[in-house]
Amino acid sequence: MDLTVARVLAHRAAVQGLHGDDPGAVLPLGVVDSPPGTGAAALGVRGRREAAEDLVRVLSLRGAPHLHRRADLPALRRQLRPRTPRQLAAWCGAHPVPDLAHLDLVVDLLHREFPGETATKGELSAAISPLLPAAVTPHCPTCGVDHVIENVFRLATLLAGIELEQHGRQLVFRRPTARPDVEDPGEPTLLRDYARLVGPFAKADAEKWLGAGPQETWPDLRPVRVDGRRLLAHEDVADAPEPPAGLLLFPRDPYLLGPRHLVADPDVAKRVWRPVGGPGALVLHGRVTGAWRHEFRGRMVTFRVTGWSKVRGEARRAIARQAEVLAGVWGGAVLGSDVVEW
Repeated sequence: MDLTVARVLAHRAAVQGLHGDDPGAVLPLGVVDSPPGTGAAALGVRGRREAAEDLVRVLSLRGAPHLHRRADLPALRRQLRPRTPRQLAAWCGAHPVPDLAHLDLVVDLLHREFPGETATKGELSAAISPLLPAAVTPHCPTCGVDHVIENVFRLATLLAGIELEQHGRQLVFRRPTARPDVEDPGEPTLLRDYARLVGPFAKADAEKWLGAGPQETWPDLRPVRVDGRRLLAHEDVADAPEPPAGLLLFPRDPYLLGPRHLVADPDVAKRVWRPVGGPGALVLHGRVTGAWRHEFRGRMVTFRVTGWSKVRGEARRAIARQAEVLAGVWGGAVLGSDVVEW
């Protein structure tokens, strides 16, 4: 099947709820919540205004804080749990890969040695690291001590059923009530949701998003061509309304997943997709055209947007509304918004 980029992006915006008709559509993928509050804001631009009592904050995909529905956590643990040394290697960075049994040991110790009702990452790591073998506690030059491999620790908190409390930028964990069962391998639920909500993609894009190493099981996929480039699809790419005229999206928003060439030109992608501390994405009529950042000053949130002086018509009005929505998510009726040139 031959598809146009415009059709793919219209479909993506529609199935991800960016027209405001399904605010929770992207929750099967989880929503990045780092710094805290960005997850709620990402749902806010999709129309979700109410408190997120049904959501929990955990370290999940790539070890990063995400908002997930509690009911989705078993499937999340099942797909992120390493089943092979190559999959565990994805969580070890440059460190030698320990045995798979060492991961289970970390999970056991997180339950047995959890200090108090809450603990910071440093407190929890310090409580378990001396009890672990050297294979999983290499020397850390930055900290000057031997401690559990960073992302192995982060993955183990998820597998142990440990949730995060929100205390500014610091990671604060809540004592788990019970250790979840070890889920048997099963359907590639996350990859199926990724394919459904992102549309045509390349396997490398999906595995990079998942951050869990080479995947052995995939949903049914078929080849498609998008403006002449070969990709894979799980479902039909249906006709849909054009994407919203203007959006302010956070780094790693689900709309930005998949092949970057579909949503941005290379020069724009270099400015927006950064390994650490990337800006938000200014999206006009479905395409990323620039970047934005925000800052709080008293009772005002100032949004600095590249090319703001050149944004006209419905797109300009849409961005101004988005800024108001985000200010409302962060401060209710207390905060106002202002959009300026960056």
